[in-house]
Amino acid sequence: MLTSIERLPGSSRIWIFPASRKLSPSESAEILATMDTYLADWKAHGAPVQAARELRYDQFLVVAADPDVASPGGCSIDDLTRTIKSLSTKFGVDFFGAMKVFYKEGHEVRLTSRSGFKSIGEPETIVFDNSITTLAELRAGKWELPASESWHKALLNLIPA
Repeated sequence: MLTSIERLPGSSRIWIFPASRKLSPSESAEILATMDTYLADWKAHGAPVQAARELRYDQFLVVAADPDVASPGGCSIDDLTRTIKSLSTKFGVDFFGAMKVFYKEGHEVRLTSRSGFKSIGEPETIVFDNSITTLAELRAGKWELPASESWHKALLNLIPA
């Protein structure tokens, strides 16, 4: 059951898939259309998942699901992951940058290794915390915030790692 992110409750589970590069307008449109088709039929234990997606900065695919309607579990999350992996292959872009740090430089999104961020990051550098898990966190500004207010502070030796 496809809906919009604005209609989902804050308790909705989210997954953020950061692309290793900015997507072109045609890539963005095709990826969103593919996700619309997928999410319209996404099921968890046979029950339709009420889900939504959006693309932020032409680089971050956000997928959300309302756990009160049907909570995606292992198999349905694995299926979502396979769909994202197929998009990675099709477009030659990595959506699984777990060991990368995404940050802002001016109005541009940049990415680097964790060790690279140690040498270039500052406490006030705006970072993207792709590990957040709820729509409430996204809405509260916990995704895009200064490094000093996220787990990234450990990379800058602001707290013991």
